[in-house]
Amino acid sequence: MLPHPELDFRRTPVTLLIAAVAVAIELVCTFDPARRDVYYSVWKLGILSTVWSGELWRPFTTTLLHDEVFRTSLIHAAFNVYWLVTFGRALEPYFRPFRYFLVLVVLAFCATMPSFLASNWDTPLDKQHGTVGLSGVIYGLFGILWMGGRYRQDFRSVCNAETVQFFIAWFLFAIVLALFGEPVDNVAHGAGGLVGILFGKALFGPDRKWMWRSTSALITLVLLSLGFAAPGHPLYEKHCELQAYRRAIRESQVRIQIRPKEPDPADQPPAQTGEDPSHDGDTAPSP
Repeated sequence: MLPHPELDFRRTPVTLLIAAVAVAIELVCTFDPARRDVYYSVWKLGILSTVWSGELWRPFTTTLLHDEVFRTSLIHAAFNVYWLVTFGRALEPYFRPFRYFLVLVVLAFCATMPSFLASNWDTPLDKQHGTVGLSGVIYGLFGILWMGGRYRQDFRSVCNAETVQFFIAWFLFAIVLALFGEPVDNVAHGAGGLVGILFGKALFGPDRKWMWRSTSALITLVLLSLGFAAPGHPLYEKHCELQAYRRAIRESQVRIQIRPKEPDPADQPPAQTGEDPSHDGDTAPSP
């Protein structure tokens, strides 16, 4: 039997706030589909190459948006919010709200950046493929609970054997869906799940803890660094070229503005060739 979510704001404020934001955005977009592009691009919530220009919130905020699965985005959002609230009732009290929020942000980065890079390997800057949804984060939370559930009863209550079987089956089913053209983000699922499993082993595994901690720290740092730079990736190189071109344009405009203006001979007054014969500085005019 699958677990049920728990709505208790005192115990899970971060979980419920994020769930509420995701639901609110999806409801607005359902009744006004044009809002999806506004939120993604104009409000800068979706992931784009501008993350490498300092817009580091994008890998997290893009998880609050959802796209169509089975021809409706409501199913996508409802599925993710259900599991966010379900898993959050065990994980947020354990980590405490602030650390739990940091875990969500790290999982969002680690799931979003590999997916974004994989789907834009040879894509022009003006035709980037975005990635949206909490699925990668959910798989990360699942990985933590799956590993931690071997040692903590409160984790097993929300990630029992049926839940583990369901998530493994859904992961495989999502791969099949992608083969038939459904926009399922399997890279985000895999990356998020891997990082979650490593976190779980590092936090709760009794054996070789130093190995799991060093491995999870290394992989997490590598994935987080992709939000700052991705040397060698074609899209990143194109982004850097565009930024260098724009800097060169701005610098040339500044040089043109501060360059002294040379005087125009046509604007100069005529040269004085002699004294005015009607005036003499030493004599008064004749009566």
